[in-house]
Amino acid sequence: MKNIKLKTGLLTFMALLFSASSCKKSFVNLTPQGVVPVSSSYATEVDIKSALNGIYSSLRPIYNSQWAFSELPSDNTQTSGESESQWGEEDKFTWTPASTNIQSAWSRFYSTISYCNLLLDHIGPVPMAQTDKDSFTGQAEFVRALMYFNLVRMFGGVPLVLTEITSESQANSYNRAAASAVYVQIEADLMDAASKLPASYTGSNIGEATSVAAKALLGKVYLFEDKFPQAESLLAGITPLAPTPLIPYGQAFGVGHDNNTEIVFSIQYLTGGYGEGNSFAASFVPQAAGTTITGVSGGSFNLGTPDLYNTFEPGDLRRDISIGIFNSGTYIYYYAKKFVYQGVPAGNEGDNDWPVIRWGDVLLMYAEAANEDGNTGNALNALNLVRNRAGLAPDLGLNQTDARTAIQHERRVELCFEGERWFDLIRWNEYTQVMQNYKNTYIPPSGAFANIVPTIKLFPIPSSQITLNPNLAQNPGY
Repeated sequence: MKNIKLKTGLLTFMALLFSASSCKKSFVNLTPQGVVPVSSSYATEVDIKSALNGIYSSLRPIYNSQWAFSELPSDNTQTSGESESQWGEEDKFTWTPASTNIQSAWSRFYSTISYCNLLLDHIGPVPMAQTDKDSFTGQAEFVRALMYFNLVRMFGGVPLVLTEITSESQANSYNRAAASAVYVQIEADLMDAASKLPASYTGSNIGEATSVAAKALLGKVYLFEDKFPQAESLLAGITPLAPTPLIPYGQAFGVGHDNNTEIVFSIQYLTGGYGEGNSFAASFVPQAAGTTITGVSGGSFNLGTPDLYNTFEPGDLRRDISIGIFNSGTYIYYYAKKFVYQGVPAGNEGDNDWPVIRWGDVLLMYAEAANEDGNTGNALNALNLVRNRAGLAPDLGLNQTDARTAIQHERRVELCFEGERWFDLIRWNEYTQVMQNYKNTYIPPSGAFANIVPTIKLFPIPSSQITLNPNLAQNPGY
């Protein structure tokens, strides 16, 4: 079901970090005519529900391009010569503090955070059942945590904004919080969300964040902090909830499969010409074959690599579900087949959802945490649930080191194109060696290769933000 498919623009009273009590860039004490003050916008349960729908709507443009920061810098995907001008920086590590793509990502994250802060600041006195208030609060905390998790992985320490901003001077007064402080807040939000949210929904609420989603995301946060005992304990409590057996891999993706039993939390998209669809079709297929494959023009923005294709084991059922191949006669293109489909409507309004967390990921997170915590037997049990679905023989009798290698490989093939690879390489301290080996082996379709800079593990703080707020120190190397 598609249940959070509401039109964008429900929160017209917010822009970036500033609340609707402002009028453009002028901050005054009087309420301008035609502007609904925030205090009047959160008066009823209907207002809160509309605000929550606006929060979910704001995730769509974020995840329309989040792959560019989480897959393109890795050995999984690449741009092609015809698309270098739009996303080549992310593929070739040539981004700068002035990069428009990075500025847009930063602004969208903080826009969504500001929507969450507004709801959390104003929900208290609104009359409604406590269970509903808890649910709305927990969902806003979950989304805020997700946005800060994206920010801290991309930029390191960032301004930690947790309340409504009411003036330009206030907005420009924040320093960068330490990454550790950002993680503390993410953990707090997710713990509170997990305590408030139901484990599942029915009817029109299907697709909203649940306590299981909050715990799964918190488990991933722990992995990024190398808190393996905490991650193992937490994830051990939810892995029994995974469907047994896992649904076939091909049924986890694509039109008609949204909100299936594999999904823990996904970004909901809807076709129909309302600006609620996705652009995966144009992004993920080659220009030379876009119309043939999907019905809309391809962009060659996020093509797979032969290295990814070749890393699948013989007989792995996931390969041909995940990766499509188009031979143009001069070049073989690999594309993210799991996210594109034939018959995408005009205007490139794709209907299929984007999985943020699914059970294959959760099982592999548990496997990693258990193995790093010395419980390799339990790790292999979880790993083999994923391998069994892929039609592969179980990995048996591995020591901790070999199990680590097997789990890392499994994450790459199970989650390819889903926005995990780059961040996994960074947290494993593997990206320099992996990318250098990749560079030494393959010739890219653009004819140029990434500049492997071992010290660069974060994106730059956008220069536009530093201009507005000189308190924001730049990341090293920029």
